[in-house]
Amino acid sequence: MASATLPPASPQIMAAKIEDTDGHDKVEAIIDFVAAHFHFHSTQSLTYGKIGLSMLSDNPNNDQAARLLSHLARAHISKRELSEAKELAQRANVLAVQSGIEANQVLARLVSADVATRQKNFAVAEADLATAMALAANIGHDRYLARARQLSGVLNVQLMRFDDALADFLHSLNLYRNLQDTYRASSIHQSLASLYRKMNLYEKVLIHQNKAIQIAVELKDDRKLGIYYSNKGTYFEEIGDYNSAIDMHLKSLEYKKVLGYKMGMIHTYNRLGSAYRLAGDFSRSESSLMEAEQLKQAINRYDTNISTYLDLGRLYLDTGELKKAEDYLNKSLPLYLGSPWEDRIAEIYQAFAQLSLQRGEANQAIEHYLRAIEIAHRHQRDSQVLQYHRELAQVYERVGQVQEALRYLNAYLLRQTEWEDRNNQYRLSALSVEFDVEEKEREIAALVQENRIKDLEIEKQAFQKGAVLIALVLAFGTVFFLYFWYSKNKQLKIEQLALQQVSDAKERLRLALWGSGDELWDWDLAAGVITRDNRLGNLQLPDAQIGSDLGTLKASVHPQDYIRLQEAFNRHLNGESDYYEVSYRVKDKQGSWLWVLDRGKITTRNEAGDAIRACGTIKDISELKATELALAELNKSLEKRVEERTERLQQSRDELANTLKELTEMQSNLVEAQKMASLGRLVSGVSHELNTPLGTAITASSVLTQSLRSFKDKLDSGKLTLSDTQAFIDVTESCAQLVDSNTARAAQLVKRFKQASAQEYINSNDPVELKSFIEAFLAYRIKESKVKVELDCRDPINISSNGLALEKILEDLIANAIDHGFDAAEGCILIQVRQQEEMITIRFSDNGKGIDKAELAQIFEPFHTTARHKGSVGLGLYMVFNLVTYVLNGSIQCKPNVPQGCTFEVVFPAKIK
Repeated sequence: MASATLPPASPQIMAAKIEDTDGHDKVEAIIDFVAAHFHFHSTQSLTYGKIGLSMLSDNPNNDQAARLLSHLARAHISKRELSEAKELAQRANVLAVQSGIEANQVLARLVSADVATRQKNFAVAEADLATAMALAANIGHDRYLARARQLSGVLNVQLMRFDDALADFLHSLNLYRNLQDTYRASSIHQSLASLYRKMNLYEKVLIHQNKAIQIAVELKDDRKLGIYYSNKGTYFEEIGDYNSAIDMHLKSLEYKKVLGYKMGMIHTYNRLGSAYRLAGDFSRSESSLMEAEQLKQAINRYDTNISTYLDLGRLYLDTGELKKAEDYLNKSLPLYLGSPWEDRIAEIYQAFAQLSLQRGEANQAIEHYLRAIEIAHRHQRDSQVLQYHRELAQVYERVGQVQEALRYLNAYLLRQTEWEDRNNQYRLSALSVEFDVEEKEREIAALVQENRIKDLEIEKQAFQKGAVLIALVLAFGTVFFLYFWYSKNKQLKIEQLALQQVSDAKERLRLALWGSGDELWDWDLAAGVITRDNRLGNLQLPDAQIGSDLGTLKASVHPQDYIRLQEAFNRHLNGESDYYEVSYRVKDKQGSWLWVLDRGKITTRNEAGDAIRACGTIKDISELKATELALAELNKSLEKRVEERTERLQQSRDELANTLKELTEMQSNLVEAQKMASLGRLVSGVSHELNTPLGTAITASSVLTQSLRSFKDKLDSGKLTLSDTQAFIDVTESCAQLVDSNTARAAQLVKRFKQASAQEYINSNDPVELKSFIEAFLAYRIKESKVKVELDCRDPINISSNGLALEKILEDLIANAIDHGFDAAEGCILIQVRQQEEMITIRFSDNGKGIDKAELAQIFEPFHTTARHKGSVGLGLYMVFNLVTYVLNGSIQCKPNVPQGCTFEVVFPAKIK
């Protein structure tokens, strides 16, 4: 039993024992090693475990196999490999049942419950723990029963059942004390400290944390000291004592360095970085966090203590290095997703909000705060929800959204009151649970004492039967004297223990009242006596003999508030409410009025139902009332400011309406002017293009007419010669060719003008498989061209559209690239086709000489060309624009590429309606 009070032997000693043994003794030594070092030496434990399992496969032993598998599962739990742990625990349970050893079944169930709790399979965990407790109680295995109680406490903490968790931990602590197992009792003190931390009872946190450290120091357990000092540092950090927090973390780091516990060192470096930052020592903060990052790289475990990036982000926020802060916060976010610490994502969004505020992006900060509040509320992080409401109200006030600022400020005040009430409830329920557990322990001790007395009586009777009368008298006298002396001595010890327990309970109550700042009153209505603990010194409330009438308080309570107090108290006194709660003003010793919150309850009634005892608390809420009054004044001023702002907005709206009317009229005039300008450019372009061929044809016709007259005159006068005839024929042929070619050009131009009109294309919905359609078009159109065309269309795309229009669009775009982009030289064209829902996008890109920005605005206008000297008319892109817009019901844009070329993006529906 004594060995249970000491930490396990070092891994070197236990490893040497493994090497020195064989057979089942070697397996037993491996089991001892894994059971003792599964947490701090997980990898080495798993390595030895494989050796043990291999030996057991050759020489099966269900007892050893069940225990080894259970402890190996605990090693996987330490490495957060829960799936592997669950599988091993299930195998261990099967072998434990086959071995017929109930203790092994309890162990397997306990490990299974631990895994289920971590995986949040709470129903499975509760079932496993219930089975484990029943089996442990049946075989009288108090050590496993204590472990089951401890795991039950952890489960109840997860389920927010703090009263049940407290009872579990206290029962577990008593069991370990009875077993004289101070080593594991220290772990329960640590669990109690963590629980009280969640209940915001920091005075109890430090009591149990110091007790855990005291035991670890006595046992010289460096492993536990490394963890306990780190946890104590975290508690100091939360209550704002940053220097003490730094001292605790530095102590923890020393122990972890000696142990070579690198994952624990990462955690401590993270906490040191946070504490240094909060203390304003940014240089040491950065150094500590970088040490954590280097250790992560060394062990290649980026899932370990993932707060490094979050702490670095917060550090660089404080130092104003916003780009670094943003990078580390973005790195931190994906690490928390799906992790056991997913609730800390709320802290990341709060940091993003502060980053946005430093950049002057208030609206973005508001979005981040709303996200942080939603996550914190979902994970029941009430303290964070309270903090974020207050900060968000300040942001809304900064941007002038006074109504939203008021709403979140009210929410903050309401939640603060609820928070304080819940903390008071935690204090009272903790005292109640502690008292109940101690009462049960005293009852158990009394029953044990009773049984011992009965055993002594039975022994005495047996002795009397075997002795002579005189010996019996002497023996009886001696036994009676010894029994009397023993009983008296035992009674004194019990009374001393009871007095000590009462003293401890009073001390805990005193600390609880000191922590909350509340005054506890206890009114014996039958005797008319009231006692007050942790008295609020400034209040003129009567104590001691005040009688049984509430009227005694009338002189101390504000006249306007006394009636409300009397009504609330009388309603509760008559059984109309479970308790009463009322705020009122009380006169202090200087004659001023202070606001207090009085909460009370009738705790005892006699057989007739009359109240004979009442208890309650009084809390000074003067600051809260002052805040409410300030809030009321703020409401009044806000209403006035809202009215003034509404009036200014009305004036601005009228001015904007007049301006909008003027702009609308101006826009209409500009549209008409643009229409006339476009029409003028169209007429000018048509006349210019037709003028040249028609003018040439007219000139040739005029020359032909003149030559014909000259020829006729010479013929009529008889002066016509052979040379005159030949010259007439040459002129006639030349003029005829000119007339023919130029009239043909004019006709071709007219045809081009007609093609430029979308009305020339009949409406049609041709089924087109776009990929095959473009491939066929390219194979036919560019087979002899120097231009290389690449098609990027991943999958076949079926559309219902105008095939002729699509073909003409592609033809003109390719011709435009060859004639203008490449100057008929070599080049590359990329055609990308994509479908998104019901829309088709074709991107036509070339690497040619590109388009000047000055030309982009007119590129789709009719007759606009930069190659008129080459015979270009300037209708190609105009025709493409008409076909895309009016035939395909789509749109087209031209974008210059970097560094060269340009891109035409055509977007149109897959089905023409």
